[in-house]
Amino acid sequence: MKKELLNLLLDKKHNLDIYLDNDKNILKSKKTNYIKKNNIYNFFINEEISDHVTQKQEKFYEEVKFPNYDGLENYSDLLTKSSSTNHFAAILDNSLSYNSKILEVGCGTGQLSLFLKRFNRLIFGIDLSNPSLELANEFKERNEIMNVFFAKMNIFNLQFKDEIFDYVISNGVLHHTYNTEKAFKKILKPLKKNGYIVIGLYHKYGRLYTNFRQFIIQNFGEKFKFLDKRNIDNNISKEKRFAWLKDQYKNPHETSHTLKEVLGWFDKNNIEYISSIPFENVSSDTNIFRKTNRKFKNLFVKELLMMFSPSQIKEGGFFVVVGKKLI
Repeated sequence: MKKELLNLLLDKKHNLDIYLDNDKNILKSKKTNYIKKNNIYNFFINEEISDHVTQKQEKFYEEVKFPNYDGLENYSDLLTKSSSTNHFAAILDNSLSYNSKILEVGCGTGQLSLFLKRFNRLIFGIDLSNPSLELANEFKERNEIMNVFFAKMNIFNLQFKDEIFDYVISNGVLHHTYNTEKAFKKILKPLKKNGYIVIGLYHKYGRLYTNFRQFIIQNFGEKFKFLDKRNIDNNISKEKRFAWLKDQYKNPHETSHTLKEVLGWFDKNNIEYISSIPFENVSSDTNIFRKTNRKFKNLFVKELLMMFSPSQIKEGGFFVVVGKKLI
């Protein structure tokens, strides 16, 4: 493990540095040992799992590894896929500075973290699903990627030093926690002052189309899965169709939000609004960290786009908001 990555960690309960015990091949502080399971360090202490939502999500994502690595053998494959088909990943890669420290909260199978590893960036990806993290780590080790590290960790009990990362990214994750606003506040702690937060959430009204399909599929069976074309597109692998159906239509817990609500969180936590993304309004060379206007008229138009744009319907009512942590 790179020393630079190790220096990001802290045993928060005891306020102690974490170091590598080479003899036992474990991470530890003077009070706590962090054991590996299938090459993934576990910072997710069992007694922390006190809320039923986290328990359900951990069990759910043991089965649903999203996204999978179907057809991706090497980093070149991942680079091609992410650059050409993942609009959000391409925008982020264009916008993030070189030589930066990045935390991805809820990294899943790690494809975004691994894609962004270029330009000497140092990336730490955390998730609650050991099987997903194992896929991420297998790809990382197979491609000898040294500047990305994956670990199992609880969003509500992060084991990082305060104000250590230049960017914190949480894409499609916070709305699956038991308290989205509380989770948002927790992931701000390791973000540097003048650092940037990027969160992707389901939109309260843009999600209505998906909510209708959820109701039909959950109550009348998978014979109605054709209502979402991704579920029956034979150009998409069987594994990916399965993961999409499960994640979008059978997830045990999700919430949805509005831009106005997220801006309220920003104001309460001294976060400056920078930009937000209804997907078709940006191109891959857009810099999402360039400050945009927060005038009511501009935000009202954004909110409407998040509700009714065709891309929002396709993406399940998903939107992204970017903020800057003020001094």
